Amino acid sequence: MPLRNAQVINLDKKDRFTAVFFVSVSLLLIGAITACNHRSTTRLDYSSAQTEWREGDIIFRCGYGAESKAVTWRSAAHYSHVGLLHYDSLDNEWQVIHAVPAEDEPEYLKSEPVSVFLSPNRASSGAWLRVNCNDTIAQRAAQYALSKAEQQLLFDNEYLLEDSTQLYCTELVWRAYISQGIDVTSGHTQPVPTIFSREGKAIFPSDIEQSETTLFIKSLK
Repeated sequence: MPLRNAQVINLDKKDRFTAVFFVSVSLLLIGAITACNHRSTTRLDYSSAQTEWREGDIIFRCGYGAESKAVTWRSAAHYSHVGLLHYDSLDNEWQVIHAVPAEDEPEYLKSEPVSVFLSPNRASSGAWLRVNCNDTIAQRAAQYALSKAEQQLLFDNEYLLEDSTQLYCTELVWRAYISQGIDVTSGHTQPVPTIFSREGKAIFPSDIEQSETTLFIKSLK
């Protein structure tokens, strides 16, 4: 069970992730620690999938760090990170709009090539999901997310859904579709220790993956 009454402590980003990781691990069976544990040596093959993608489709990956392990262990999920697909017609390539902490650069929301998002040093597995809506709504959701990246919003290290001035990865996807009247979590959140978020809850990738609004999800091999 999550530590609902844990004292709220002001921590810097690295200390926060260390604390969250420690708490998450202490709450789970030791046998669960095999998920997403080794670096991939093979690039995920998404070439055929690209022919099916549309603007606003949701893309997942499972990473390697402590944060990724905490997310997958805590929610029994397959994936630890999520973004929205956007086709860049100028560069003639698919991009992923997402919010991510600590990748050796400022923590602004970003739009980057899918080849970077799914690179072997960042992704051990991946999948893409289609929300049950028409193409126009999905495209508008992607444009919403892109506008937030262009505004250089920062990653939300406090993980607060009540504050839209900074966003974390699942919150960005959720807000993008909420702007179009669709709740891609179907109202689901996960309870988390207040040392992680003083709201005591957060959206996990599994909340989106398992939502009633999911039309289908396909893994990337």
